[in-house]
Amino acid sequence: MTIKYKNLWIFIFIGLIALLLVSSISNLLLYLKSVNINNYLSRRVFEDTSGFASSVLKTDQILNDSLHSKQITVGNANILGNEFLNQSNDIFDLVDIYVHNAMEEIPMGNIISYIPEEFSLYISRILNRPPQSFDIYAYNKDEIIKLNKEQLAKFTKMKDINDKLVEIVKKDVKGLKTYGIENNADFTPSNAIKNPLWKRLINDIVDCKNKIHWSPGFILN
Repeated sequence: MTIKYKNLWIFIFIGLIALLLVSSISNLLLYLKSVNINNYLSRRVFEDTSGFASSVLKTDQILNDSLHSKQITVGNANILGNEFLNQSNDIFDLVDIYVHNAMEEIPMGNIISYIPEEFSLYISRILNRPPQSFDIYAYNKDEIIKLNKEQLAKFTKMKDINDKLVEIVKKDVKGLKTYGIENNADFTPSNAIKNPLWKRLINDIVDCKNKIHWSPGFILN
């Protein structure tokens, strides 16, 4: 073999090695990108599921206390409205991840976030505050708001729906506490997206919404 052909084969060999290296690096970068996206989504799924489920327990307690005493403090009203707003955001986020991750639509899935959002809007009316402007540290947080007959009826409706959500989160979310999820190794920030728990939770809430025949204005009108 002449030196000319020998050098040609060397160049070809080096070229093939370079192509393999580029391909390997590209595949590695794609893999790392995929892992990072899954880790990010998994953390969001855990936080949204934990946030929604624990918030439902908190709103249940405040609604129960308010109906029992027929009054609510300004501070608790702000907390209640803010919790409902958080629930709406958490569910909206979970449905969005579900649709993009599972590549399938959820019939009426986006609607279920409107239920706690409407509850939040109603509480803002009672406080005479703009929507989404709750102040849980309000200077007059200890001031008492006496609930009239109409307001008590609305609180009863909210409590009835919230009770159903309490049943769902207690059934679907193992390890649920009022401050989050614990002692559930199968549902953590690192693996939550692989667990069917959160998808089952969404579908159960949709089923609940269909059974109560909720429609926009259910509380506000």
